[in-house]
Amino acid sequence: MNKEDQDKLAAAIDFLRRTGARQVQIRYSDDEQPVVWFVVASYDGRNPAGIEGFEVDASGTPLSAALRLCERVGDGGECAHCHRPTGFEPKLLVRMPMDDKICWYQYDPELKTFRRGCEGDTI
Repeated sequence: MNKEDQDKLAAAIDFLRRTGARQVQIRYSDDEQPVVWFVVASYDGRNPAGIEGFEVDASGTPLSAALRLCERVGDGGECAHCHRPTGFEPKLLVRMPMDDKICWYQYDPELKTFRRGCEGDTI
């Protein structure tokens, strides 16, 4: 895994913790081919979304599994800052659809984090 992907994976794990995950695990299964990577986030219900138990997603690489899980738990929430619905996009794009109505979390390669769309806004 290259440095950029490592940074994005670390940012994805941090994002999952910011959604209230108490623990994040990266696992894999190589019993059969292809190898499958899983990312498991454990929640205790004391998070804004009220998630209890665990959430999991899988893919062929740890990064894509983590990004899928981030998208699933990050989409459709409510931003604690601007109170708009949240969306998750792993790339940094200049404009997002409905970005005046949705607070998009996007990867910022300079800061190596997923930033919310309303960051820096005065509301």
